[in-house]
Amino acid sequence: MKKRLVIATLLVIVSLSFFGVPSPDQGRVLAATTTTQNNQLAVEAKADQLIQTGRSLIGKATYSNSEYKPTSPYKFSCATFLMYIFGENGVDLATYNEDYMMQQGTYVARNQLQKGDLLFFNSKNTSNVPDHVAMYIGDNKVIHMADPKQNIVISDLDSKPYYKDNYVTARRVLPSLLPSNPATKGDSIVELSYDLMNKVTMGNVNDEKAMKFTGAGFVNYVYKKNGVSIGSTTIKEQMNQGATVSRANLKKGDLIFFSNAIGSSTPGFVGIYAGDHRIVIPNSNGILTRVLFVDYYDQRFLTAKRVFTEKSAPVVVPPTVSATSADKLVVFATSLTSKVKFGYVYDEKSLTFTSAGFTYYVYKNQGIDLKSKLASQQAKIGIAVQKANLQKGDLILFSTDNKGTNIKQTGIYIGGSQFVSLSTSGSVLKESLNSDWAKKNYVSARRGL
Repeated sequence: MKKRLVIATLLVIVSLSFFGVPSPDQGRVLAATTTTQNNQLAVEAKADQLIQTGRSLIGKATYSNSEYKPTSPYKFSCATFLMYIFGENGVDLATYNEDYMMQQGTYVARNQLQKGDLLFFNSKNTSNVPDHVAMYIGDNKVIHMADPKQNIVISDLDSKPYYKDNYVTARRVLPSLLPSNPATKGDSIVELSYDLMNKVTMGNVNDEKAMKFTGAGFVNYVYKKNGVSIGSTTIKEQMNQGATVSRANLKKGDLIFFSNAIGSSTPGFVGIYAGDHRIVIPNSNGILTRVLFVDYYDQRFLTAKRVFTEKSAPVVVPPTVSATSADKLVVFATSLTSKVKFGYVYDEKSLTFTSAGFTYYVYKNQGIDLKSKLASQQAKIGIAVQKANLQKGDLILFSTDNKGTNIKQTGIYIGGSQFVSLSTSGSVLKESLNSDWAKKNYVSARRGL
């Protein structure tokens, strides 16, 4: 599974919004906790995205149990279909095996299903090992890659005896596969690992400028970018760092060490624990994601190390604004299509701007001061928001060299995985975050400007 899956990362949608003039009690400090209400809102929003992606593939994909083709004409099995739609929406299942999927998340009773839950079936009805998986979409219905005749369909769970007679269990993977609220350092480490999947070259050298790394060098780079100094690019030395952690107590960001051969005590490669049994493995084949209970990794597990501690610092909530204000910002930004010109100046009379000048002008028009007309400086305003939890009006930051590191260009998220930006071609363009350019150049996003 070499396809890049954009990590599983979603901050909880907070009931407070993020723009406008603060009232006396706004900008206050809140404890770093997740409320049940906000957590449910985040799950529902993510589930709706998954359902929309799944529906969009009806009639465009065919069943294949031997080939995975994530581009048109699509080919999926029941499991790779779900792996794809979750991955396209920033949630990494890290496996195309139904049995391994069934070991993730938490158990949910059949009479308590909610959108986004995974349902497992066994057509042979001889064991609890599933051979089919579907996703619940509400109203007693599931979407799934059914078989070679039906392909992707939406089925009512009462429409056929199959769904009752062959039902095994259901698992809730939202929000367990999503980041914490607020995001922890472990979340940030995992997110950067995912973001770099198609932006680094693996080999026998470590060259940060060229973005070339060994496995241990990649780990050292990712942690350094998150303020954690490992100080070594060799696996043996990294295994001597930090505190030993039992396998039962793993947390996001822990280092996991494996041998190359069963029974050996010599570390052969290192992985980053991504939460809920998932691991990020940098090796000669690239940056891969897997689940820890696969036999290969289970049998070669040596130890795990925790090389940093999370700080329980309070979270400062930015000034609030209604969702309507974000809508107004997006409407204004899109209204400038064909009116704005690109240039290395900032001229409101002629509407001539750089990309960062364009975002500065749009936010200014809505009463928001980005403080600078430079992309790199705008990246310091507000708070970081993870890619999987983008909301209308968020500022998006890009590189321009396909490496996703140095911020050179800005855009404004308008919803539906789309953003607008002023291109060097001289016009305001509406583009998809799923385009090759956006995937290669996405760096980060900011909110609470």
